[in-house]
This record gives sequence, C-alpha cells and structure tokens, in this order.
Amino acid sequence: MLSSRVVGGSQQDADGSVVGGGAVRWVLLNDGSVAWPAGTTLRLVGGPLLLCPIVDVPQVAPGQTVDVELEAKETEEPVEIFYSLVTEGCQPFGEIAHVKVVPKPQTPKPAVAVVASPMDGVEGGLEALQGEVKSVEWVLANVGLVPWPEDVSAKLVYNTPGFEHLPGSLELPALAPGATVHAGISALMPERQGCWKAMWVVTSPSNPEFGEILVVEFKVGDFPFMDWMLADEPKADSISDVSSQAPAVEVTAEPAKKKISASVAFQRHELPGGHVSYADESTDNEELVSLGTVSDLPRGTPWLMEIAVTIPTTALRHGPRTSSSGAASAPASVAAASQLTGQPPVQAGETVLLQLGLQAPEAPGRSAWVLASGQHCFGPAMMLQVE
Repeated sequence: MLSSRVVGGSQQDADGSVVGGGAVRWVLLNDGSVAWPAGTTLRLVGGPLLLCPIVDVPQVAPGQTVDVELEAKETEEPVEIFYSLVTEGCQPFGEIAHVKVVPKPQTPKPAVAVVASPMDGVEGGLEALQGEVKSVEWVLANVGLVPWPEDVSAKLVYNTPGFEHLPGSLELPALAPGATVHAGISALMPERQGCWKAMWVVTSPSNPEFGEILVVEFKVGDFPFMDWMLADEPKADSISDVSSQAPAVEVTAEPAKKKISASVAFQRHELPGGHVSYADESTDNEELVSLGTVSDLPRGTPWLMEIAVTIPTTALRHGPRTSSSGAASAPASVAAASQLTGQPPVQAGETVLLQLGLQAPEAPGRSAWVLASGQHCFGPAMMLQVE
C-alpha cells in the first residue's frame, strides 16, 4: 500500500508557520508497504502560489524518509498552503503537508501629527497690520512607536512672493513616542495689503516617508495711518531688529492732559485742469477726513490745495504714503510743514488757513496728513486720492 507521513520540518516546528522570504521544510516518511513509484511528485493542492507548485520526489523505500525544502515568497498577510504526494497517474496518497506563511514583522516607523495649528478655526487668514511682527506656533506630536530621527527639521518650501524675513528652517528634537513639541516662528508683515502664505515641511533625510506640512496665512489690511503716526516706538525693518531693540524702561505716569482736537472747516483745490470729486460726507469721522479725489491730471502737474482748520498750536506733517499698487502717492510741498513756524499759538475756536503746493504723481495713489504739536499727533487724518 502507498502511504506517507510528515514526521518533521516546518509543520512540526512551534506554531507551524514560516516568515515570507524564508524556507519551508518537510520530512516525509514512507510508512507504507511498497516503494513510492517512479514519477511521484509533491504538488500544491491548496493555497496561493508562494512555493514551487510541483516538486519531483525520488522512489523512497518503506521506512525511509526524504527532506523537501522550498523557498517561500513574501506575503502581506498570513496564508495557509497545502501539498500532497501524487503518482505519475495523478493519484494522491499519504498525509497532506501544510504550512502557514506569515508577513515579515514591520519595523516601526517614526510618525508625526499636527495636533494644534494657528489656522485652526480661521477662515481667510490671520488678521495682521502692515509692518507688524506676528508670532505663531504649531503643536506637533510623536504618534509613532519609535523616537523621531536625529535629523528631523521643518524646512520652508513655499512663501507668497514678497513675503520675506521668514526662517528657512526650524530645528526639532528627536521626540520620544507620545510626546509633543511647540514649533513657532515670528514673521514681519509686508508693507502691502493682501493675503500672505508660508509653508514648512517637517522632514527627515534618513526617513523619506516621515513628514507633515505646517501652514500659516496672514490677511494684511490697509495701513492704519493714525496708529502709525501715534506709535511710540519705531517699526522693525526685520525680525532681527525686534530681538535687538532695548527693553522698555518703566516710567512714572504723568497727569492726564487735556486732549487736543481739530476739525476741517474748509478745503479747496486750485487745479489747472483735471477734476476733483468728493465722496459722501457721511463717511468722514473723527479719525479720517477725505480731501477729495483728483483725476485726469498729467503727471508732474502742480496745483494748490487750501485747508482751513480750527485747532490750537500746530504744525502740519506729511503722513505715510501708500496706494493699492504699492507706488508712492503725490508728495506735499516742504513749505507746507512750516506754515505756522514762529506764529503765536492758535486759540481754541480760531481758524487757520493752510496752503499746500502739490504735484501729480507718477502713478495713482493716496497721501495723508495729520496735525502735530511737538511730538503729539492729533485730529483726523486728512487723506487725498489721486487717480
């Protein structure tokens, strides 16, 4: 009688499993009464094709054994495989040999996640002022099973053209599993209105699959003229200037002084051509008064503007010049800043006439002026639009 039995090998070891990429071994015993016939083979009868499907087996006499060793391919999930001895006439006999092939153990990989971002719950960007230094930070967590690699960092990969003074790299620690770290930057806002975006990528040269993106977007509005004129400290030109400024010195508060106020009683443009128009007067308020919109003047054309103001001691000072395109606006005559030099103070309720010699600019824009007494600015900002 033809017969066989598995007496050793992978099927008998531990849990009978083999890791993909390793070797499968069976020790087969002829426990029958006759030798296995010529042409006997060991064939795959069940499971995926991870081993050689047909293996030639010699004529084994009763009581003898034969070792069969096959290489198993890698697999992504555990599978069961079954083999049987088969005669040349395709007649199976003996015990079924089987093995379980399992995937290679996965080496834990470092992982990162952003658990808090400055953009959380924000639509359209973070509000900011022109020239302001804004500080933001992200909270990063190690959500993996191994520490972060030693070469991890956050690299700047994108910034809106014109959005400068940004750190090109943020150093990060080799964070332990389950720990968090705060990564922050300070950014100097551009001197233009608009939306400004920057992106950093958390990366590791030794682990190409490791990474996360840090995004921040700022929405910079129109320049606040009065806030700029009343600023106590100079605006920083770069981020490094912020850290180098001396700390503020504590001083004793002085008694409050009576607030100086002013109002525009009259304004007029003496134009050699072109047109001047005024918006609805209801838009004027205590902080901003429109001096009108001058249009259709050839560039370089001079004209005279008269402003009657009711105000105490004062001199006129030219404010910041901006436009929607970022070009400079019409400059005021230098003589206009010394109109009242050497004159007695203007008493409350009195009106003084100021004359400004102006010139049409190279490009459309806006100019603004405020009134000043010494280092103190007051009254509404007076803004002129040139188109």
